[in-house]
Amino acid sequence: MDWTNTLDLFFPRRCAVCDELLSYGTRGICKDCENRLPYVKEPRCFCCGRTLEDPEEEYCQECQENPHLFVRVFPLFQYIPPVSDAMAAMKYQGRAEYAGFYGTLLGEQFRKDWMELRPDCLVPVPVHPNRKRKRGYNQAELLAEAMSEVTGIPVRKKLLIRSADTKAQKKLSKEGRRGNLAAAFSCEEEAPPCVVLVDDIFTTGATADACTKSLLQAGARRVYVAAVCC
Repeated sequence: MDWTNTLDLFFPRRCAVCDELLSYGTRGICKDCENRLPYVKEPRCFCCGRTLEDPEEEYCQECQENPHLFVRVFPLFQYIPPVSDAMAAMKYQGRAEYAGFYGTLLGEQFRKDWMELRPDCLVPVPVHPNRKRKRGYNQAELLAEAMSEVTGIPVRKKLLIRSADTKAQKKLSKEGRRGNLAAAFSCEEEAPPCVVLVDDIFTTGATADACTKSLLQAGARRVYVAAVCC
């Protein structure tokens, strides 16, 4: 018996979806929740990764009207219950352990894409130090670390920093989100050519664009985004 299994006996893990205690030896998610996961379905937009209403189109209307700086988003799930509830628990209720399950899934689900793109590093979307101290962790960092274990792509936590403690994005309009993040991020080091930005939720793309702008200015040529939900 290894140490992980021994710890599971005394400190049972919880399902990363419903938060119920998992039976011994179960990893990440219970059987009941496996069929409840709202995966993003094909066909997908070639930019934001969301499901297209018209299978003949390559890009959704939103991405056609509002081009982004990053190349493409690779999202796993629709941002609806039960996964949206799990994201809130991971971010605001101390369920940091959920990140291991979702980060591993991000690495596994898009393994073929990562092999073809051959990114130089994973870069978690940073939170301001004040917010990280209050929360105790940055969920994007934990997701990136789990992805790295699966893919072998190194994580560079300090490449991108958050220099401004901005308002919560969810309370703002689309234009307000972009203005809120206009100068929130910066790079203190030179960025490699190909970067995968890692975050828990992709919504309007304002955060990803602001991060991408800084990475491109620091030398990156291509930036992709891996997100649990969109």
